[in-house]
Amino acid sequence: MNNWQRIVDYCRMAMAHETTEHFRLLFLDRKNRLLAEEVQQRGTIDHTPVYPCENVKRALEIGVGALVLAHNHPSGDHTPSKEDVAMTRTIVEACRPLGIIIHDHIIIGREAIASFKDLGLI
Repeated sequence: MNNWQRIVDYCRMAMAHETTEHFRLLFLDRKNRLLAEEVQQRGTIDHTPVYPCENVKRALEIGVGALVLAHNHPSGDHTPSKEDVAMTRTIVEACRPLGIIIHDHIIIGREAIASFKDLGLI
């Protein structure tokens, strides 16, 4: 997991064909080495609840320097929703004073991904 394409490939393999939404965190150290990866929530065909305080709590327990957020859209459409953008901003703001960097939030569709960083949303 030492380069961006490996992270994307892993997330696509793990999530692209799920029939329900999954929200996943990749926990990284200060040198961007993978410490852990966990599915935080499983939802329905078009929604999964995300609890920013629980995500931050888990990051602190593991002792991370950075996170990559990822979730899938079972519909196949990788376009971020308004709710996706708002939730991501909440997590970024919660992590900032703790020194935890959010490298990206990627949405996995069946055929493509959306990167919040590339879209200028982070």
